[in-house]
Formats: sequence, C-alpha cells, structure tokens
Amino acid sequence: MNVKKTALATLAGGVVMWAAAGLWHKVILSGFYENATHATHEGVGVILLAYLVLAALMSYMYPLGYKGGSPLAEGLRFGVLIGILWVFPHELAMAGAHGESLLYPFQNAAVHMVEQGVGGVVIGYVHGWPALNN
Repeated sequence: MNVKKTALATLAGGVVMWAAAGLWHKVILSGFYENATHATHEGVGVILLAYLVLAALMSYMYPLGYKGGSPLAEGLRFGVLIGILWVFPHELAMAGAHGESLLYPFQNAAVHMVEQGVGGVVIGYVHGWPALNN
C-alpha cells in the first residue's frame, strides 16, 4: 500500500464528497430533504469526519479492485458502487423502521451514487498519479 497516495486520496476524496454533500443537501435539493425526512444536519464537523472515514475506506479499497482502466472510468465505477453499498440498504431499512416512503431510499441512493462517484474519481486520479509512486 502506498501510504502517501492513500493519505492524499483520503483527504482529497473526503473533502470533495463533503462539499458535494453540502451542495446537494443544503442548496440544490434542500426542499426535497426538508420534506422527505425529519432528520436535521447540524453537526457539520461530524459529517466531515464521516466523509473522511468513508474516503479512508474507499482509498484503502480502491487499489484492491482496480482493473487497469483510466482513473476517470475506474474511479467512477468504484464510487458509484460504494454509493449504492453505503446508503441504499441503510435507507431502505430506515424507511421500513420509520414508516417512510419507499421512494426516498431510491432517490437518496441516486444522489449518493453521484456524490461517491465524484469522490471515486478524485481517489482514482490520486492513486493514478505517477509522481506519488515513491
């Protein structure tokens, strides 16, 4: 494992996904989230920590599944898969537990496929950066 690449990919991917989450949840789709769920997102620091943990896991796992394609294609494929694996089962269970609409888990998973897809691309580019091979 290349520690420099993993650390830089964690930081870059985590910050990009956190910023994308803020953009999606607080600006672009703020009305959807206010109406779809009763949850509030007041712990910005905790949310950043969560995205850094997610990015660390993604940065560690990315080289294990790398298939030799371009950082864009491989990172996007990987990130979209992580977005589905990370969010969809949990949201589906929560919809059942709280009696919420089954539409919400699908919509939120789609948002996270984009969000983690972007993070995966960033992580893919950092892992593919030849200057960090030493």
